[in-house]
Amino acid sequence: MTENKNDEFAIVRDVPNSYQQCVTSFHDTPLINVDVAKQHHQQYCKTLSQLGLKLIRIDADDALPDCCFTEDTAIVFGDLAIITYPGTPTRVAETVEMEKTLLQLKKIYHITPPATLEGGDVLKIGKNIFIGNSNRTNEEGIKQVAAIIEPKGYKVTPVKIWNTLHLKSVCTYLGINCINLSEGYLDDEIFSAFDKIIVPKEEGYCANILEINGKVLIPKGFPKTKSLIENKGFSVIELEMSEIEKAEGALTCLSIIF
Repeated sequence: MTENKNDEFAIVRDVPNSYQQCVTSFHDTPLINVDVAKQHHQQYCKTLSQLGLKLIRIDADDALPDCCFTEDTAIVFGDLAIITYPGTPTRVAETVEMEKTLLQLKKIYHITPPATLEGGDVLKIGKNIFIGNSNRTNEEGIKQVAAIIEPKGYKVTPVKIWNTLHLKSVCTYLGINCINLSEGYLDDEIFSAFDKIIVPKEEGYCANILEINGKVLIPKGFPKTKSLIENKGFSVIELEMSEIEKAEGALTCLSIIF
């Protein structure tokens, strides 16, 4: 199953040697095997390439432990890109190289303080843009995005979320008017117009999936959700994500796709 949408590029950034020092909301960040994390990231990039995407790579920076999570630093809408202002102050510097990269490809806009915005809170479904109001993205950030893109035909819908990092930690789009959703983190009525796959509570990490050109990438080890997605007619590819999960990262976090 696929929609008439073909993505062409993916911006990725390598896992830094300092990855263990990444920012998480965990009381104690689990011990991360950085070498294995790099392997998982390499396989992720290889899969994106196999699915027809041209990779645009940014070198890792050991001064920025979270830099592999490129999604949070920019959002792309057609011929424009918005450079975000992450809600975690230590991550703001990650946007510098991202802006240099996108400047060659897109017209650049910026989110500016007191606004905060992270790309993990931005769910794009055609011209409908759902933005999570989270600990990382505030109301002013949502307003600034709306001011930039609504005159260009997009509709921005704020989504209040709770007890989770980002909107896309608990809700992602599969295609064909279907979303993948963990219940209990937002008002589900906001997505009443969509068909839904409800992710089993014990498999909540699998709420974050990544659809690329008709294929659905999911983290390995979540058989119930895998079956639910396949039963809807989607073609699934599993990827090992355990060392990414330890840093509160997920499939969408590792790239900006357009």
